[in-house]
Amino acid sequence: MADEVGWKGGEMSAAVTPMSTASSVKFVCSFWAGAFLLLTVDVGMLLAQSPLSTIRGTVLDETRAVVPGVDISVTNVTTNVLVRSVVSNDDGNFEVPDLQPGTYRLRAELSGFQTFVADSIVLGSAQTRRIDVLLAIGEATEEVTVEAGAGVITTESGSITTGVSGEVYKDAPLVDIYPGPLSMLSTLPGVQGNGWNVSISGQTTSQISDAVDGIANDRTGAQGANMNMYEEVTVTTVNNTADQSRVASFNAISKSGSNTFHGELWFKHVNSAVNARDFFEPEKTPFLLHEWQAEASGPIFRNKTFFYGAWFSERFPKGSFQRATAPTSRMRQGDFSQLSQTLRDPLTGQPFPANVIPTQRLNPTAQRVQELYIPEANLGGADTLTNNLGFDFPYPDDKFKTDIISYRIDHQLTDNNTLSFRHHFNNVPYVLAQELPAFSWTRKRSYSRAVLSNTHVFSSALVNTFRFGWNGNYMIDGEQVDGWSPLQGQEAVAATGLEGVNPRGLSAQGFPNIDISGLSSLRTTAGGVRDDHFDFQWDNSLTWAIDRHVLKFGAQVFKYNDFDALVGDGTFGEFDFDGSFTGIGYADFLLGLPNSSTRLDPLTPREQSQYELGLFVMDTFKVTPQLTLDYGVRWDYFSAPTYKDGLQYSWDPATGNVVVPEPALSAVSPLYSPNINVVTGQVVPESDLGNIRPRLGVAYRFASDWVLRGGYGAFTERIEYFSRAEGGGPFEISETYFNRIENGQPLFAFPNPFPSTLAAAAIPSQNVNGYPLKTSHGTIHQFNVSLERQIGQLGLRGSYIGSRSTDLNYSLNINKPQPSLEPFDDSRRPFPQFVNTSVVREDGAASYNALQLEANRRAGAIVFNAHYTLASNLANFRNLENPYDVTRHWANDDYTPRHRAVVTTTFELPWGRGRTYLSDASALVDQLIGGWRLMTMSYFATGPHFSPSFSGSDPSNTNTFGGLPDRIGDGNLPRGERTVDRWFDPSAFVEPPPGRFGNSAPNALVGPGMNVHHLSLAKNFYVRQRVSATLTLAASNIFNHPHFQNPRDDISTPNPGELFEGIPDWMAEKHGSRKLQAKLRIGW
Repeated sequence: MADEVGWKGGEMSAAVTPMSTASSVKFVCSFWAGAFLLLTVDVGMLLAQSPLSTIRGTVLDETRAVVPGVDISVTNVTTNVLVRSVVSNDDGNFEVPDLQPGTYRLRAELSGFQTFVADSIVLGSAQTRRIDVLLAIGEATEEVTVEAGAGVITTESGSITTGVSGEVYKDAPLVDIYPGPLSMLSTLPGVQGNGWNVSISGQTTSQISDAVDGIANDRTGAQGANMNMYEEVTVTTVNNTADQSRVASFNAISKSGSNTFHGELWFKHVNSAVNARDFFEPEKTPFLLHEWQAEASGPIFRNKTFFYGAWFSERFPKGSFQRATAPTSRMRQGDFSQLSQTLRDPLTGQPFPANVIPTQRLNPTAQRVQELYIPEANLGGADTLTNNLGFDFPYPDDKFKTDIISYRIDHQLTDNNTLSFRHHFNNVPYVLAQELPAFSWTRKRSYSRAVLSNTHVFSSALVNTFRFGWNGNYMIDGEQVDGWSPLQGQEAVAATGLEGVNPRGLSAQGFPNIDISGLSSLRTTAGGVRDDHFDFQWDNSLTWAIDRHVLKFGAQVFKYNDFDALVGDGTFGEFDFDGSFTGIGYADFLLGLPNSSTRLDPLTPREQSQYELGLFVMDTFKVTPQLTLDYGVRWDYFSAPTYKDGLQYSWDPATGNVVVPEPALSAVSPLYSPNINVVTGQVVPESDLGNIRPRLGVAYRFASDWVLRGGYGAFTERIEYFSRAEGGGPFEISETYFNRIENGQPLFAFPNPFPSTLAAAAIPSQNVNGYPLKTSHGTIHQFNVSLERQIGQLGLRGSYIGSRSTDLNYSLNINKPQPSLEPFDDSRRPFPQFVNTSVVREDGAASYNALQLEANRRAGAIVFNAHYTLASNLANFRNLENPYDVTRHWANDDYTPRHRAVVTTTFELPWGRGRTYLSDASALVDQLIGGWRLMTMSYFATGPHFSPSFSGSDPSNTNTFGGLPDRIGDGNLPRGERTVDRWFDPSAFVEPPPGRFGNSAPNALVGPGMNVHHLSLAKNFYVRQRVSATLTLAASNIFNHPHFQNPRDDISTPNPGELFEGIPDWMAEKHGSRKLQAKLRIGW
């Protein structure tokens, strides 16, 4: 962010002598030459997102002439440390870079002039503020003081940056079991919830940087974060400068100590007794949340060393209510007369009489699974086909407790050298329900994050900042947690009598996972060490102010390490019943006829590593006092991931060969399919060395309260970590078989749902993945034009924001024949020796366009932010059904709504001491009526996009059962016709005719939108000197407006278009059912 304190910028131009055109051209040419040199040498570090900020300005006298040689000193108000002294240059300009976020005082002194003081300068993370100085003739002992406060508009940058403070979060109207920043971030322009994450200006999580104190936190996620321990979180939504790699970013700044001792204790309570019932619950599920935090900060040595420490804990002592879809009593007996679909005998192709399977045809293994693991329906009537099962689970839907410890030490080594260290640790266990009562899973998870940073001032014009940090995450699934032991896969295999799985007798949390179309799945999350990673980061930046230029050079290295010991899905078998044989999924199950069967012999444990490196150089050029240019260039390098044991493979679609490294050839499993050719060769792809991306930002101030700004930036697409290393294949045997009827008999059936003869074993069983041996990253071009105006304390902004992404990477299965009328046979596959062959293509494209309007007021009794976004976000690689025709079809992004508006307000109620009314009230009266504060948050948005589907048949004859249907109407109902039972019109979609895929575009339908309001009321109480208490009552979704997830989209199953599930409480915008909370804080 950038803003200005002073006077009309337009009045200064006549007094400033800009650099000559020839000199400017010479400097810019020299800059780009230096940039090229920097990006072609081996430098050991590169800068990540920097949380450091800048104060800049121009010194003028009363005649508006520039004043050089003025002593400028900047002091941190909270620590009373003089952090920097600079002198205005010949053009009267000064620059104070690399400042920690906080509150500062600027002092300007020159003999013959009165001393100028700008007090209470609030600097956010990565913010540039203009503080212009006006010197009046007089004695230096006389002082002229102005209150700078917080900035209202941005005047110095082409980027769009915003943020939220930890102080605001304390009383925010959010009932949130995860105290991370995502809920607050979703109130900001350009930011919206995206499942467990957020998307920013149309960019997905993989293109967004998540950092804490400048150290990337991309792989640990925001679940381990705690907004209570942050001073603020700053978000750059558009046009990051060259010192940042990702298209968008957010950075949290941890709290720190000051020269004054401070402390706070608080307790928060949420109780379902005062909450609303979830829309689909037959009765309210008991729920309790107890949350505590204690924090303290202050000096260890005054003006020298400072500390901050905090402990946070929460407990959820109540359980949850789960809903599922189970077979009806008649369906359990093989009677499907309740359904409209015709039940076919797969052995004859003829209908079963009366839609009933004869008892003697029911598979004994399937009946045993049904008896042990599939409960009777208990909700609705005998003919209720969906949401007909409910059960209580003794643990909540998410974690049941959390403990977090965080501390930070800041030390002033010398007048020119500052050192800071922060460490954060959380421990979070889980016991979680799955879709049916017999299934649950456990997880133990812990996080550890730390950063050590050093800022060294070599001179008033030269500052260096170095940071080292790490992020650790440990997750193990399936161990006993809180006395709860989950289902073990090997025990389930023995109980059901299934054969052909888990040949080594491995023991872990798991189940022979069974998916049945139209019903809830029988599934347990795989057990073992899911993730044990430690990521390290080193970065350094050097800032050099010279004349009207501020140069910044930087370098950074990331090292990512992954370890896992997971007994993966498929170890105990995976079976899909989709109605391919009878037309009804559960009937296929009762006959013991899966459409596909998968088994895995896992290779575990495994360890991987990957590196990321980059360099940048940038220049801020103050062309005139009105015009500022930010230009730079960045180079990013991403190494290919590698396995420590060297057992990885690739697949070559040109030859169909599986490729392994020469030393790994002897490790190929003797059980690997003999009809697959395994050769040696290059496996690890070459990295892309051409990721050189320019950045440009322009800001022109017509006056101090009127600015036109914009920018352009090219960004390197980040490919998901560890996605270009295949460690299974011929080393970890995973077999997938597709069933079919031949000569009136299936290839396989329960209890041994795998080929039993050598002839049958020759059918394809292996999936392989391939990728280019020379990696090419896509390019994301982002741009914006913004007009901002300050009217009093009101800031207004209108922006056009756009991006064009080209050459994006995506993967798809290419082992499909051309759709035709010829029935599918394995011989028609391009690679008949395989089941699925996934390859990476590099021709993806995306287009984002948005109009964004914002109004904000940041100071006074009424503070608010209101913004509206009209957006279109399209991509050409969302329909991957037909590998012969992908990029011709453009489709909407899932999570980007067409319209979105958010309004947040804070209102200091105007009565009591120091307020408009009853300002002279007695202490007792003031305790009752004074110190009230009201906060609101309101979200309005159209719904997310989702796709219609069908299931149970393969009209394209490509072994693709289900997918996108044909679209014969709009499908989206008018607003007045949408109901819980019929959100969209299923008759607008039909199963495609034989010989082709469906013609409906992906994401052709619009789901339920958002209309939710949160409110909190806080009251401050005076206790004694320096001690106060605050009671906050908060309500999320105060009007209890129901919000739903997308409806059933499968037109082949009962009740398509039906809304069946509410929004969970962990979604960022908190638009589940109404929740109330009370919080008491005591501070000193």
